[in-house]
Amino acid sequence: MIGNDIVDLNQARLESNWRRRGYIDKIFTPYEQQLIEEANNPDQMVWLLWSMKESAYKLAVRTTKERLFAPTKIACSLHESTAETVDGAVFYGETYQTRSIITTNYIATIAFPVNTVPTVTQVIVPFDTADSRAHQRLIRQQIRQHVSVAVNVSEQHICIENDSLGIPLVTAGNVALSLSISHHGQYGAFAIVPSKLQPEISDTLRVFSEYAV
Repeated sequence: MIGNDIVDLNQARLESNWRRRGYIDKIFTPYEQQLIEEANNPDQMVWLLWSMKESAYKLAVRTTKERLFAPTKIACSLHESTAETVDGAVFYGETYQTRSIITTNYIATIAFPVNTVPTVTQVIVPFDTADSRAHQRLIRQQIRQHVSVAVNVSEQHICIENDSLGIPLVTAGNVALSLSISHHGQYGAFAIVPSKLQPEISDTLRVFSEYAV
């Protein structure tokens, strides 16, 4: 199982004034507010934590089959970090691991169950249009292309469906893969983790590009 989120930092600056009175109290725990206050780049920290919460929430929905987004009950902590990646954990009923990629343009996060090291592919898809329907088409096209290469199945035989909770799943013949899709502003992202795949297929999935053009 996997959760995935992306934040377009330019779009976030346009959409949200997180500094307005009372805003962060509704979204972040006291510990997270301290992280924001002490950060060298508070804006980046806000959207890093938000991305962690969103990706963990999407994973929790897969586990619990319940949709109840309560940001202050989703508690983030940060572990190891570099200039470009941050490893962390999120507690929301249970603990999830997260890994975030930070660039000047976006923050992208995946969440996965604690004490596991799944074979996860996260692909970033930049958009060149503001048309949201075109965004959805492009992401699904990229998903089909990547899965087709990974499992050696024609794109026509790849099916992307949502269940009653809106959770996506991609199938290619007998192969099923857990799929999480996110889009914000001028970026989309999808994450795929194999489900009941042969080892050689898992190895192929591991080497997918993290940036699709």
